[in-house]
Parts: sequence; C-alpha cells; structure tokens
Amino acid sequence: MKYRCFAGVCLTIIVVATSVFGVDKRQAQIIRIADLPQQELRVSPRLALSDSCLISTTDTMVWQIDSWVTGNELYKAYIDPSRGCPNPYPFAVTEINMPMTFAGATDIYASVDIETVDLTDPSCPFPGEMLTLSSQYQLAVPQAGIYSIWIPLDSPLIVNGPFFAGFFIANSLDPMAYATVITDNVPALCTSYNIWDTTIGFVDLCNNELYSFPGRLLMQASGLPGGTEQPEPIVELITPHFSDTLLGTTEIWARETSGSEIIDYISFEYSNGSSFFEIGRDYDGTSPLRNGVAFTTPGDGFTQIWDLTFLAEGSYSIRATVYDTLGRTSSNTTNVYVEPTPPIPRITTPGNGEDFCTPLEILMSCTDENLPSVGLFYLQAATNYSAGLTAIGQSSLGDTNGNPLDGNLAANGEFGDYYCAPAAAAAAIKVWYDRGYTFLYSPPVTNLAEQLASQFSTRENLGTYDGDLMKGLYDYFLPRGAVLRFQHLRNPDYFTLRTWVEYEERSAIIGLGGNPGLWLAVDGFKGWEQPDGSYTVSVADPFSGTIIDVLMRNDAGTNRVFYNSLWRPVEIAVTIRSVSWNPTRTFIGSDNNNADGWSFGWNLDGISEGPAYFLRAEGFDLTNIKGTATNLARYDCSAFFTTGDYNNDGAANFLDLNLLIDFIARGGPAPVGGAKRADCNCDNFVNIADVVYYLNFIFGTVGLPCY
Repeated sequence: MKYRCFAGVCLTIIVVATSVFGVDKRQAQIIRIADLPQQELRVSPRLALSDSCLISTTDTMVWQIDSWVTGNELYKAYIDPSRGCPNPYPFAVTEINMPMTFAGATDIYASVDIETVDLTDPSCPFPGEMLTLSSQYQLAVPQAGIYSIWIPLDSPLIVNGPFFAGFFIANSLDPMAYATVITDNVPALCTSYNIWDTTIGFVDLCNNELYSFPGRLLMQASGLPGGTEQPEPIVELITPHFSDTLLGTTEIWARETSGSEIIDYISFEYSNGSSFFEIGRDYDGTSPLRNGVAFTTPGDGFTQIWDLTFLAEGSYSIRATVYDTLGRTSSNTTNVYVEPTPPIPRITTPGNGEDFCTPLEILMSCTDENLPSVGLFYLQAATNYSAGLTAIGQSSLGDTNGNPLDGNLAANGEFGDYYCAPAAAAAAIKVWYDRGYTFLYSPPVTNLAEQLASQFSTRENLGTYDGDLMKGLYDYFLPRGAVLRFQHLRNPDYFTLRTWVEYEERSAIIGLGGNPGLWLAVDGFKGWEQPDGSYTVSVADPFSGTIIDVLMRNDAGTNRVFYNSLWRPVEIAVTIRSVSWNPTRTFIGSDNNNADGWSFGWNLDGISEGPAYFLRAEGFDLTNIKGTATNLARYDCSAFFTTGDYNNDGAANFLDLNLLIDFIARGGPAPVGGAKRADCNCDNFVNIADVVYYLNFIFGTVGLPCY
C-alpha cells in the first residue's frame, strides 16, 4: 500500500486526546528494557556499512514506555548527522528506524518522513515543513522481542543540516502485542515529539500534561555522508528484448544497476526514426525481493505500460533514461517491431473453464484488418499432467563452509535459505536439458543453480529481485546460443499458466507475494475445477525439495495459490521456451472468410466426451506476423440437454426409447449430444442393458437415466 502527502502531517484520525483505542496515555509507565532477543525488521537490504553512516538520537536504550503506544500516530525525533558522521554534509538520508518492543506477534503498517527544523524559538527545535514521505509498508512482527524497524525513503533526501525524522504507525496495533517505544534516561526537551490528534497537535514527549517520558525517544537515521558521492546512474532495459515483435499493449521494464541511492525516476520514450516521444515516467522502482524468508513488498520495479493502439505498424526504438536527484542521467535503447492491431483471434466461445457439447460453434474475434484466415487446433488435456520437473531443495545450495549437506542455513552464515529463485529457475531449465538441450549447462543441476544465483545477485541481496531474475536469465543464456526465450506476465491466471506449461510445453516459475515471498517452479496440473472454484497445480517446493500439490484460484481479480496454509497472490510468472520446440496438436479446420465473423463449426469428430480440451486459434496476417489464442474447456453435454431427452424435443418419452433402440440395435443415429448419452445406467458401456434401463424408467421403476 502506498500514499503520498506533502501538505503537512497526514493523519486520518481525530480521537479523544487522553484515551486512544482503550489505551489511556495518562496511565503510561516506564519499564526497564528486558533481556529480550533483538532483531531487525527491514523492507530492503542495508547499504554496505563502509558506505553508510548511522545516526542515533541517543546511544543507549534504558526504558520501554508501557501503555502509551496505540497506533494511528506519528513520532518525531531530532536528528543531527554531525553527531557521529565525519564531514556529514551534504547528507543523503536513506532509511529511518524506530526500535520498539513487542510482547507477541502482530502486523504493523509504517511509513517515515523527513521534516525541516522550525527554529521560531531558537531554544526549542520543532518539526517544520515536510520534505518527503515514504511509501507505507506492512511488516510482520513474528514473536516477542526488541525490533529495529527500518523503513526506506522512496528516494534518498539530501539535507545540509539537522532535521526531524518521523515514524508513522498507520494501523491500530493489537493491544495484546503490548507495543512500546524506547528511551534513554536523559529527559531532553524539544527532541522527541508525538501526535495522535490533529486538534491537539505535537506533544513534547519529555514535557507534557499526560505523561512526561524519562528520556529521549530512540530513533535512528541511515544515510550517506557527502551526499553527492553517489555513483553515476546506469539503466538497463529488461523487456522488451532486441528485435521483439510487440503485439498490442505491452509493458516496458527497466532497472537501475549502479547501486545509487539517489535515483529520482526513469523516463520511457519511443521513436519511429525521428524524435523521441515520452511514454511515461516511473518514480517508484520498488521491486519485490523474494527470498522465502521475509515478507515481500508489492511492486513492479521501474515499468511503464505502452499502449500501441494509435501507432502505425513498423519498426521503433524504445529508450529508457534514468535521472538521479542531482540531474545526472543514463540511457539504454533497444529496437522492436510494433503491430498495434495484432492478428490474435481471441476465442469468445467456449470460454475458459466452460463446458461445450456437439455441435460446437467456435466463435472468435480479432481487430487485425489484414488477417486472411484463422486455423483451429485441439489437444486433449491430461487428467494428470507433469512436465517432468526435478525438484531442487534450496538446502543443498548456498554453501560457504564446504559442506553442502548441512542445510546451508542463514543462521549459520550461509545462503541456502534465500535460494528459492535459483532453485526454481534451475529446475525449470533442467526440463530443457532433459528434452535434449544438453548444451545449456554442465551437470549437476546444483552447479547451474549456483551460477544463476550469481547472475541474480542472490547472495548480495539475501534473495532475488524480480528484475534481477528476469534480466539474469536473459544475460546468462544469451552467450549460450540464445535458443531460449523468456516472457513474464503479472498476475497470471490458472488457464494461462496451464496453456503455457501443458499445451505449449514451456517451463514456468511463479513469484508469490505475502509472507514469505518466494519462487516456485510449475510441474503440472491435476483434474478439473474443485467445488470451491480452485484448481490443483503441482509445483517444485524449494523447502522440501519435492513436488507438491497446491490449489490455485481467482479471488476478485487476484490469482492466488494456497501454499504453506495461506492464500498467496501469484504476482508474476516467468516462462521459458525454445524457439525450435514444436509441440504436437491436431488440426481441426480453418475459417477463410470473415464476412460473417470469425467462427468454425465442429462436430467434435475424433474426441470423446468427458475430458477437457485445449482449443487453439492461430492467425497470420499479410506481413506473416503470427497471433494465437487458446482456451481450455471441457466436453460435457450434461448441462446442455434434458436427461433422457435423446431427440432433443424437450421431453423424455417413448420417442427417445425408440431412438435409443435404433442406435444400439440397428446402428441408427446417436442421441443428440453424442453417443455417450446412450449410457443410461452409467456403467460406462452402451449396450442392451441401457435399453432395459430406459424402459424401466418409462414405467417408473427406476430413476432418471444418467444423461
């Protein structure tokens, strides 16, 4: 969740001044800090200690203030970078931290801000004008303890003197978690403030009518002394790739690679051979870090959706330019081919997940004006499909002590706990090795996983960012023949994922959000829709190193997977395909005339009722650009006809008995809807026993026929 506000302090509540959500601030009391475990709650990796400087309001923690913290409130602390940082100015502030204690697990929603110092009263500094406000983040406190809660600024802010740092708790905290703030034992005035009521305004925590704190509020700021000593920005385009053909609206994705902490935004532009025109800008480059350990902050990195609708078909250049807060820039350009009205014959009937029956009229729609014909294909979906993945356990990866069998736990200074992305990607690539592409890597596959981890910067970041994974895959395999192609999709649904993996025989990995965020390789699919609307998907689990079954469903537009007892959003899928791999499928026919719309009548010859089928429509326009669309539907006539009504006249009677006898005994026409409907007694055989059953049904001695 994100919000921005620069017009004063952004609080959305006005409450009774002394009693907030059952906590009476007048009843606050001090408790000496207990000997509790201390750990960090961090949104993003810390800067290298050699580069950053940490400034604290105080060097000691003595007291925790009980029965004061409520949530929905803002804390402020006076920060002076010259206190502990040599040659501090200009100082680039990157993160703010407020240590807190908790008696149990809870969630906390927090953001931070920087304000000027108001010296209207020179003897008493006061929070002044807000300079920047970060995004809001959700963090999970897992258990009792002392936590340093680090929240990054969206972009580093350069200051040239002391400032006020703010820490905003945006939710009402669980009273049973007993959250507290921490102080030293020096009650210095005009250094620590709190606001929970916009009518009352800021309260000096060491001097107020409710409860005066015994010391200064403990807060910290991290940043870069010198401010301007940041590397020159460097930008790379992740997608699209050079010479890609873009069909309709597409996403442009870039990343900044210098490590600069003062990136302002990335601008995206296009040109058709003349001037460049701006498509848009992205100021928020937040990219999810998925490591199987911590909560994943939602985001899509530096991206821009490019609507091609009003462009002319042809060759274009795409340029991404990064700007830092000092005005320095860097650009990266690639060339693509644009088809604004792609020859994609989207299947409108039958829809994904629907049932169909004979005779079937496949209906399609396409906006391309140069599409001469559409070809139709089908493939029977397997009841249980497996791509043949070999699950890779992350415990065998990330070794530093020479013993890959000891679990490689982060607690022991190793990296296996963060290796879900290399494990998933290596499992997905091994599929292609097993299909005969043995030149892709040298066994064992664990060596491939370690090489990918290096390409993904997994060790440096203690996990893998989405952009690093996508660009890392491309860069790793480009010098190895460039036979693999990589494609991504945000929030993929079950049918798209199954089409990719089963029909097109791609390999795929999915990035799950939530706590923790992680990567999983997709192995296959089982059965059909469950009563709750979910579907079964088999994945390679990096924790157990085995193939497991999970459920997948769509919740109000968000596709989720039930993994480790929680419904996790499927935020992204990355697929891997070969340019020379051609899966087998069966040709149905084609429509060569669009005068009455794109359609094809199919009597379902060659297929049987019961299974699900992939239906694929393919079109080539006059410039030989190919577009495809695939739906997955089930051949099931049970919902299309009245039970026992074989001639489809709306009633089940002796006329239907005569049709049944004629079909079974004399080889006459099958019941309308297919021969399977003649299996009256549901024994999976069509014979004279079904005639006897139907006769008994007519005379009321047995129940309805099966179909």
